[in-house]
Amino acid sequence: MVSDQKGTSTVDESSSQDDVDAPTAPNSRMLARDRRRQTLLFLCFGTTMLVIAGLWWYDYFKMPVIIPEQVDPPGVRFEKLYKANLQGDHSTFHVEGFPVDDSMVSRIGELKSLETLIIDEGIVTDETIDLIAKLPELRQLRLRLSPIGDAGFQELSGCEALWFLNLPHAECTSEGVASLKSLTKLRQLRLGSKNLDNQVANALTQIRSLRGIHLIGVPITDEGLKKIAVMPYLESLYLDDSAVTEAGWAWLFREHPHLHVHIDQYHHDRDPKAHDHHN
Repeated sequence: MVSDQKGTSTVDESSSQDDVDAPTAPNSRMLARDRRRQTLLFLCFGTTMLVIAGLWWYDYFKMPVIIPEQVDPPGVRFEKLYKANLQGDHSTFHVEGFPVDDSMVSRIGELKSLETLIIDEGIVTDETIDLIAKLPELRQLRLRLSPIGDAGFQELSGCEALWFLNLPHAECTSEGVASLKSLTKLRQLRLGSKNLDNQVANALTQIRSLRGIHLIGVPITDEGLKKIAVMPYLESLYLDDSAVTEAGWAWLFREHPHLHVHIDQYHHDRDPKAHDHHN
């Protein structure tokens, strides 16, 4: 402090300002601690990111190189199946995973010992079905995605040994179905066609040898159901997307309890023979 001429005391302005601006000891310690904390968090974060990056880099270079499997074209795959049939089981020929064309069907027609023919990708048509229908030993035939019409069914009516016929994507009418009545050994028929209606019941009753019938997407009514149910040797009846009413099903289970019935692939609640199915 200094005294002026009047004897009064004043405070040194510079020293007073220094006292205001200078941090106190406790504040200095808090700031230093915050800086250390921030540094530690930064180091932890940086270390974590380095570890993640290292693991990713390590796994990236350890990943196996997957080479796509080379798939033979349909013609080559068919030729392999054809040769395997000639060298092995002459009675069965199963084509799946690639579409069949007319040239392949003509080769199949040369396999005179065939008893079972399964083609799961079409397309066999009315123009080529005759080559299959002429196989003398053919007992089981399944053609998926093949739009066989009435002309094709007429050809199949000459396949005398046929026992099982599965045509889920046909384009036949009731007239084509009726032509199968000449097949006295036909036991199982699985059939779907957008051109079939309730009149197919009359055609089916003409194939008296049938033991099992499976109709897919055919609007059979109660009237048609009653005609089919009285077929002399029928043991099983599967109807998918039919037009049968609850009254029709009640009649069937009451009057023909011996039939094995599936409705849209399942048993009806009223079916006295209903049971669980396992895959």
